[in-house]
Amino acid sequence: MKQGNKIFFSVVIPAYERPDDLRKCLDSLGHAKQGNEVKYEILVTDDSKSTRCRKLVEEEFLDVSWGKGKKIGPAGNRNAGAERARGEWIVFLDDDCIAQEEYLMQYMKAIKSNPKVVIFEGRIFTDRPQKTWAEGSPENETGGMLWTSNLCVKKTAFKLMNGFDEQFKVAFEDVDFAYRIRCVFKNSVFVPYAAVCHPWRSLRSGGKNWKRKGYELESLKLFVAKHGTNEIANSKIYIRNMIRMLTTDQIKCIVEFRGRGYVILMINIYITLKSIWFLLEFELKKKLRQK
Repeated sequence: MKQGNKIFFSVVIPAYERPDDLRKCLDSLGHAKQGNEVKYEILVTDDSKSTRCRKLVEEEFLDVSWGKGKKIGPAGNRNAGAERARGEWIVFLDDDCIAQEEYLMQYMKAIKSNPKVVIFEGRIFTDRPQKTWAEGSPENETGGMLWTSNLCVKKTAFKLMNGFDEQFKVAFEDVDFAYRIRCVFKNSVFVPYAAVCHPWRSLRSGGKNWKRKGYELESLKLFVAKHGTNEIANSKIYIRNMIRMLTTDQIKCIVEFRGRGYVILMINIYITLKSIWFLLEFELKKKLRQK
């Protein structure tokens, strides 16, 4: 949908039990910060068990549309929002991200400057330096990730890809989507000034970290079962990651963080080791089948 010569965006925000974060996110998307020149709608799609996020939207953000998610994970939640989108372009933004001023304006300029491109990604930066290995954030300072914390995709292209694969219940849904859409549409554009702040989040179980143990390997196995090993997932990449974790990452954790979060680093190393074993086994079986 266009209004005049203006691009119309549908901003899809998947929510899950973080009303305080959602409030900051929605505040950052107000017209006072995004400008009246950009035309957009905001769609909150909610997987929460409680009614806190719904009440927040209905009581404090009357121009925002609230809807139920599918409650099968982030892929299904984002798809539920995309199904309600009226815009020609869908912008995916996490509920704990804070959009910077003229965030949508920057996407609009990039789209007009690149009329043949159907997928854009913006910068994702953190709110402060990292303090411990037990916290994480999907930083994207140079592009090439296509992470759903800050992603803009033409709705026709999104539908062509059948959205996010809802088999991915916890993670890798954006990795899978990025892989599939790049197989069809070769080019994407990084828009550094379409920026969002993503605060550091605890990687320890409980609290705002809802992800269950073992999800990393579980998601990797699903991705490989679907696509095989490729430039995104193969043993060489994971071995390089393991070497980095055992050297520079471990030194940083011990020296800079004074051991804070060291247990999390050891868990990550263990998961990476299991992933390497799985990938090597998969690749060996593939070679034997080809003989």
